Amino acid sequence: MRNYKNKLLMVVGAGLFQAVAIKQAKELGIEVLATDMDKNAPGFRYADYTGLVSTRDIEATAEFAKEFNKKRRIDGVLTIGTDVSQTVAGVVSALGLIGPDPETALRATNKARMRECFREHGVPSPDFREVVTIEEGCDAIRQLGTPVVVKPVDNMGARGVRKVEYEDDLPSALKDALRNSRVGSAIIEEYMHGPELSVDTLVYRGKVHLLTIADRHIEREPYFVETGHTVWSAIDEHTKQQVLDVMIQGIRAIGIENGASKADMKITSDGPKIGEITARLSGGYHSQYTDPLATGMRSIKAAIDIALGFELDINDITPTRSYTACERAIIPHPGKVTAIRGLDEARRIPGFNHIFMHVAVGDVVQPVISNMGKAANIICSAPTREEAFECAQKILDTVQIITG
Repeated sequence: MRNYKNKLLMVVGAGLFQAVAIKQAKELGIEVLATDMDKNAPGFRYADYTGLVSTRDIEATAEFAKEFNKKRRIDGVLTIGTDVSQTVAGVVSALGLIGPDPETALRATNKARMRECFREHGVPSPDFREVVTIEEGCDAIRQLGTPVVVKPVDNMGARGVRKVEYEDDLPSALKDALRNSRVGSAIIEEYMHGPELSVDTLVYRGKVHLLTIADRHIEREPYFVETGHTVWSAIDEHTKQQVLDVMIQGIRAIGIENGASKADMKITSDGPKIGEITARLSGGYHSQYTDPLATGMRSIKAAIDIALGFELDINDITPTRSYTACERAIIPHPGKVTAIRGLDEARRIPGFNHIFMHVAVGDVVQPVISNMGKAANIICSAPTREEAFECAQKILDTVQIITG
């Protein structure tokens, strides 16, 4: 038994996904310091100490951590489910903790730096151009051909991301991407044809450990809206090994030595290619819910151990069962919510695990063009893929969010 007594973990972010890590740390007997700019962040309910500071403000968070550390030593820092690796790295650097260094975090956050790194190290990924003007964007399309994907260089959740098939559609797409970029830059990249995956791993002393591979269900072109994911993926063992090989290449190129890494990949006609990679565990209910439901693994606990300087317990990331777990989004027609029906009935459906409601009667549902703004998410699991899919569909048919 490892001794968690008197250990203090700092969690950057106290939102829905980070709250799961905070609760798990507390269950281990670890004290938790959580930071977030939202005083009503759900994770604050479970934390021992809180700090009202933006997860995006690297300098302010590092300074807060240094001042706090003078009164109570911080033993480790991490985040999950949100792209604030640079902020985590700022704390790592300030306090000498385990985790990504600032350059690694930059490469895992800024998509242009990421792709330059991939190009330098020969990691399979789409060709791209970084642009800030329409003229540069038009040149990029002429060089790359169409279709392309236009996206902000430094955002997540598919905000400002759009597929462009004709040059005439570029100005609108690029304007949206630049508006969603904090540094005012965008990338235009080759559109990759093929099924999309989400790959979760842990890295300990340079060795990459595969956690899970999920099938991502992306819809609503020209936008990229994830309407759900499924763990495990339906890919065969040969493709799974190819995916892991490319993931390892990406992790080594980015420079992650200890901690988590998550990537979005596509299986193209030329093999797996990385769309994006991060220095954290996945969000979107993946590492928090579908991963443990499908496998029985304790990947968040393992990530906490690494951050605190403990040895990785291989038992935490060894599957103890083989279920299929599904997450699905509920996206009603835009309009004012007039009624929500079927919640109690849905909870009685065999295989139901969770429903997360993000709207209430009286709220207005906007058109969904990214991974933001979904009305609800459901989680279910079952021994077989067929049973899990059937369960998910029954829940989706039962829960009704009426708008008008």
